[in-house]
Amino acid sequence: MTRRGTFLFGLLLALSLLTGAPAARAACEPMTIYAAASTTEAVKEIAGQFGIEEACAVTTVFAGSSTLARQIDQGAPAQLFLSANERWMDWLEARGHAVPQNRTPLLTNKLVLIVPKNENLAPLYLDDPGSLKKLIGDGKLALANPDAVPAGIYAKEALQSLGHWGEVHQQIVTADSVRVALAWVERGEAAAAAIYRTDALISDKVTVAAQFPETSHSPITYPLAMLGRAPHPDTARFFAYLKSYEAAEIFAKYGFSRIEDVKEAVR
Repeated sequence: MTRRGTFLFGLLLALSLLTGAPAARAACEPMTIYAAASTTEAVKEIAGQFGIEEACAVTTVFAGSSTLARQIDQGAPAQLFLSANERWMDWLEARGHAVPQNRTPLLTNKLVLIVPKNENLAPLYLDDPGSLKKLIGDGKLALANPDAVPAGIYAKEALQSLGHWGEVHQQIVTADSVRVALAWVERGEAAAAAIYRTDALISDKVTVAAQFPETSHSPITYPLAMLGRAPHPDTARFFAYLKSYEAAEIFAKYGFSRIEDVKEAVR
């Protein structure tokens, strides 16, 4: 074969190898999700799974929804927000941080009353107005801040609706997040706390004394939104993943229900 022929053969071989090789995946844009403290374990696991499947780095930040919303408003670098109520998502939307088409109601939860671990706890009927006062005696009742944190807002509504607020409001201690209220009961610093069922499920140091009737408070809704007016395509991929059945299985493992599934169940 001539020198020219050898050169052409090598060139053709190189081109065939290039065209036959799979295209390398474009680098994923790193992103951050701000999520309500009650979703910590579930969102961490989902973000980790998404990172493995999509080779995409997701940073997770957790706190009370009110704290996170204010941080976002002050310029915190978040691309997604998972709030524990509609109020703080509405607040961000009104301030131009989100638009309706990039927002969806994602999860729901239950509100329960917990006490330090007690295997012999007698049944508690919250529709009896004196039952809660009898349970806590002179002890403290822990709530997330009822003026700002969703779990505390729901708890105050329930206590007022069921006739307990007047008897126990002077014994209430407030926390920055539902996880702090849980910790106070775990350490015996509070006699009881009103928290989400999902938070109670992660602790082996507390007992669920009762579940608040769903009619005693506003519906518990966790809306999810992409922030900004033009989210990055990779942010949109994670947004879609959080709504997927793969994510739903993880959320369910930690006690959450997808609002979409609840609606289908009652049809």
